[in-house]
Amino acid sequence: MQDRIIFLGTGGGRVVIANQLAATGGFIIQLEGYQIWVDPGPGALVRAKQYGVKAGKTDIIYVSHEHIDHSNDVNAVIDAITLGGIKKRGVLISTPSVINGSAENVPVLQTFYKNTLKEVFAIRTDDKIKIGPLTFIATPTKHDIENNGLRLETPKVNIGYVGNTAPFPELAEAFKGCNVLIIDVLKPGKESWKTHFCSEDAANLISQVKPELAIITHFGARMLKFRPVYEAREIQRKTNIRTIAASDGMRVDLKALATGQKKLEQVA
Repeated sequence: MQDRIIFLGTGGGRVVIANQLAATGGFIIQLEGYQIWVDPGPGALVRAKQYGVKAGKTDIIYVSHEHIDHSNDVNAVIDAITLGGIKKRGVLISTPSVINGSAENVPVLQTFYKNTLKEVFAIRTDDKIKIGPLTFIATPTKHDIENNGLRLETPKVNIGYVGNTAPFPELAEAFKGCNVLIIDVLKPGKESWKTHFCSEDAANLISQVKPELAIITHFGARMLKFRPVYEAREIQRKTNIRTIAASDGMRVDLKALATGQKKLEQVA
């Protein structure tokens, strides 16, 4: 299995979800022989088929929180992994509210599919889960619902996923030492939003973390109007750190990083 990241969707926010202005299938990390599906939102299985990903080969699902653009298709993905419950396999890592529900909401994870998984981990900020050579660390966020970011540490490369959050001073520390930093950027320019990043927030974080590669994704309607590729170029100009805008179906080859080289190959 090639070491890479595959974006099955780059959209976020209600207008983008409803009209599928950008896909909302989350993204795949293939690393150390594992296939990890992060935030399978609406249309995840359709996008996997479209972009050549075998959903049933997924080993681990990481769901940051229960909003539908991040969790909607988690049960469908588990169905694919387990052949409808015939095989007991796969791991889910998510928040307690996704797995067990909350005072306001029922669980996103259906009881039937919970019982078909090999392991289920409910985690909160700073919790660590080790699976083979992979270490999953829940990073802090400031969102309007229980939520985790992700720091994925491996022998080859460290990947950070900031997730849905407002900016706050302590956030950078959670991602120091990450080679790749994936940032959800809902709004363009300086259009700040109380629960999400704008482009200026992303530039500030990237300047502090100093990854080898920054990738922006999770674009709202305004961001799409202003064109994420231009926003990424401006972020790179400000930070002097390579920054790219994810696109639906984009693949990022991690092999160069994993072998200690300083060049990443981007394949559209």
